[in-house]
Amino acid sequence: MDLFRLRKSPNIAIVGSTSLLGKELREMLESRALPFGQLVQLETEEYAGLLQEFAGEIQITQVISPNAFDDIDIAFFTCSPEIMQSFVASGAKFPDLAIDLTQAGPEGTVYLHGVSDQRLLRTNRHFVNPHAATIVIGRTLAHLHNTFTVESAAITILEPASERGNAGVDELQEQTVSLLNFQQVEKRVFGGQLAFNVLPEVEAATRTVQRILNQLEVVFGKTFPKPALTAVQVPVFHSHAFSMFVNVPAGMEDLTAHFAQSPGFTIDNSSGDPSPVSVVGSDKIHIGRISPVANGHVLWVVADNLRIAASNAIQTAEQIMLAPALEA
Repeated sequence: MDLFRLRKSPNIAIVGSTSLLGKELREMLESRALPFGQLVQLETEEYAGLLQEFAGEIQITQVISPNAFDDIDIAFFTCSPEIMQSFVASGAKFPDLAIDLTQAGPEGTVYLHGVSDQRLLRTNRHFVNPHAATIVIGRTLAHLHNTFTVESAAITILEPASERGNAGVDELQEQTVSLLNFQQVEKRVFGGQLAFNVLPEVEAATRTVQRILNQLEVVFGKTFPKPALTAVQVPVFHSHAFSMFVNVPAGMEDLTAHFAQSPGFTIDNSSGDPSPVSVVGSDKIHIGRISPVANGHVLWVVADNLRIAASNAIQTAEQIMLAPALEA
């Protein structure tokens, strides 16, 4: 890793550039105009050699290998959990500076931009990008707690198919087409028919909830009130939706004004509540109706899961580039 180049124009690698997250990250890198030198797009042998456009130029996807990171300053891992687990099992050395978006890699420093302590960026080298739901829940609770104090919270998480990667999106699409044509549905990724249905997905939901709780504890510490979480799988391709009960000593007008003035949030209740479709392509957290109930309020919250995850990873990289005490 070249520390001088890291500050000015780092060489970047995207591992899993053809995945849903990889494509989103690549698009955001291009649109944000993050200063960087070389971009290397890495994939398994199955997808190596593909031609992909970036910043008006055609690039060839290269094979993931240890020497592929020789001249790389920051590597984003956006590959599938299976590919990440295979890379770890191979014993291959990770690049000097890695940001892992897979939720399946080795332990690292969980970093939630805008909430985590920036001093973590000065000495750590392997960062775990939080689960997309962790980012939304963490930022929402942090903004409320810093002003009003959150006494308790209970949240239902509506999981999109894209949280299972390309395979999840493909299966939901195939199931929908099959049902409309009165054909048998395939169930390779999900435990049942997801199209036109809602699934508890108990094992997957339990893993997701535990991962989110663990990451929130890392970010906030053990003294922060632990929210009660429930996750269910819904027949939506992209974007998380949340029904959040928050026990805070504030009125509805106070909460609305607070979110309206908070960077990274937007209030969408003027033209109808936000939906998973309406927020695609936005890296903001969209707050819909805020309903007062006994001991608190219920919030309808929606966010593009791919966009917000990629955005946090890029913001982490930008902060690393500014971290003054990073050592070789």
